[in-house]
Amino acid sequence: MQVMTKRKGRQRGEIDCDRGRTTTMNPNADIVGGACEEVVDILENIPSDTERRAVTDVERQRCIRLRRPASFTIFRSRQRPDEGVSEEEIASVVGEQAAGEEPEEKRRIGVLDNNDKDAIYNISTDEELNPLSNDYIGIIANYFSVGIMVGGSTSLLYPVLIVKGGASASLMTASYAIVMVFWSYKIIFGFLSDCFPIAGYKRKPYIVLGWLFCFGVLVCLALEGNDIDPRNLVIMLAIANMGYVWADVAADGFMVWVAHREPIEKRGKMQTLVYSMNKLGQIVINVLILFGFSGPLMNCPGYIPDPSVPCTNSQAVLNRVDKDLLASNPYGWCHELCSGATFDFDLEIPEFALSICFIIVTSIPLYLRLKEEKADAEPIGGFLQKFWSQLQRRAAWQVILYGMISHITFGVMNAAKMPANFVWLDLHTFQNQLMIIFEKFVFFIGLNLVRKYALNISWRKLVLVGSLFVLCFNSLYFLIIFDIWRDAWFYIFTDVSALFMYTLNFLASHACMVEVAEPGFEGISYSLITTASNAVSPLSAVVSYQLLAFFPLLNDQDSIKADTPEVRKQFASLHTIVIMLNLSSLLSLPLLPRQKKETREMVAKGETSAFWGRFVIMSVFIFLLYSSIATLVTVKYHDVYGCFKILGGGGCSAEESSMPAILLISAVLLYCYGTNFYLFYLPILRGEQRFSWRMFV
Repeated sequence: MQVMTKRKGRQRGEIDCDRGRTTTMNPNADIVGGACEEVVDILENIPSDTERRAVTDVERQRCIRLRRPASFTIFRSRQRPDEGVSEEEIASVVGEQAAGEEPEEKRRIGVLDNNDKDAIYNISTDEELNPLSNDYIGIIANYFSVGIMVGGSTSLLYPVLIVKGGASASLMTASYAIVMVFWSYKIIFGFLSDCFPIAGYKRKPYIVLGWLFCFGVLVCLALEGNDIDPRNLVIMLAIANMGYVWADVAADGFMVWVAHREPIEKRGKMQTLVYSMNKLGQIVINVLILFGFSGPLMNCPGYIPDPSVPCTNSQAVLNRVDKDLLASNPYGWCHELCSGATFDFDLEIPEFALSICFIIVTSIPLYLRLKEEKADAEPIGGFLQKFWSQLQRRAAWQVILYGMISHITFGVMNAAKMPANFVWLDLHTFQNQLMIIFEKFVFFIGLNLVRKYALNISWRKLVLVGSLFVLCFNSLYFLIIFDIWRDAWFYIFTDVSALFMYTLNFLASHACMVEVAEPGFEGISYSLITTASNAVSPLSAVVSYQLLAFFPLLNDQDSIKADTPEVRKQFASLHTIVIMLNLSSLLSLPLLPRQKKETREMVAKGETSAFWGRFVIMSVFIFLLYSSIATLVTVKYHDVYGCFKILGGGGCSAEESSMPAILLISAVLLYCYGTNFYLFYLPILRGEQRFSWRMFV
């Protein structure tokens, strides 16, 4: 008796289990297609035809490789012996995992058996550590000091540039990006910390050296005096930030090392604790800015405390002076308090810098007391080879790609909002700093609520809910644009509420980093992932002010203050574009693992791809180079090149084309949407995966 099996409609690219196969009851029957021998074995031992068909269907599915319609020949996978898995196979597995299905790769390998899960989920078998003990309290102190520097260097820009200097939207946005630029170079400091121990220690010496460097730059800033040029102030703050970023990277490695000792149910507590302390530090320094920079020197254009000095005749300053004040005292207006000054006293910039220096000096003894095990230095070549093998893991490059794509699209903002808040809402330093304090406080509360109640909720759900609420609150700005409700306190409420919901996004995008960073590579792994995310923050800023090139009325405070129908139309159009770009960040959610266990399972499966590893490295390098040059030129040479559309200006001449700005913005967005499409949505269109809304939750 012969049994012939026949498949109809065989797809190109499949392994046909039945082609040329004739099975008999003779055990020596020839079997064509060795990959499916188990099908024949099962058929020989099942007496029922119905059971034969059922089992054949099941086993046939296990033998089918990826289906690729002929029209997509450009995407055919090429098996590389040195990599083991093709890019198409990886895309398929990622798609299955994202859609909530059990990946074929997971079914094929047995690493996720129940008896192995403890070893997979618990990264370290060492005893859990108390971060508040004397041995590790220095880590907490470091993040508090980082918050002082982050909050101080960024919050100082609004009163100095917008309120006092009347800076353009593009200059303000670029200045913020320059101050934070060394966050994008954390990978360099992570490499130094992990690869070059000092006296046998990887963390403590770098923390201390970083803060001492920051201390030295702040002392130099204090010596510049209170009349320092705003652009030089921005550059010096950026250099000072390099020091504390150096310290922060070493502390990140320490933090990951401690977090690895937490059981999986509690893992995330250490991370949320240190970021809570970071926000607490920002609250403290913003309180100082609130009271120190709400006086006449910052908030009254052209103010001169010495009555013997004549008032300026600069038309740029006179345009920003209160008209009633100018009319009542045309010759002595610069010696009187304006309505924008909340207090009659001021804190000078040197005093502000020395205040931060005091906090740095008092914290150093805590860093020296940190308990750290000694480690031997590794050869650079061997260390980099091991790190490269770590980077090729799907768990690593997938998380990095998510951080980059989501931060680019969700980080684009309406660059015209800051000058508009000043001229439309009369948002002076006092109100702005009060808003920032509220923001940091609710962020601090949000982190602690998440730490207590939401550590094990799906990260995708947190990002989805947080993003939608943030965009809802941001949409309320249309009421301000069309003068339906222009009130500073209304704006403060919407902005603070949006930041509270952003807590969910922040936690989800950072929590997965601890799970991916492997022991022995804590510093460089964590810094690489954060570098990738931070590298695109200046890029988002560049895209934000390049969008102003298409809305020329929004780059200047005077034109926004005119509040014409055309200004409102351009503002509403820009705000709509920004919200749509932010909303599109949710398309990258399938790249984000759902939770800690799923991330550790991805690590345990060990899927690798040299292609995607190189892709990530090249992406980080190109974005970092592009954004750094663009922001530096915008700040340092704003008077010369600030008018160019590619830098957010309205154009240096009537003939200047907008095409360069269009091409650069399009290239950035094509990268984001193209990568997403290739990894997840192309397999769905090709029939290899099925669409599921579970991809986003």
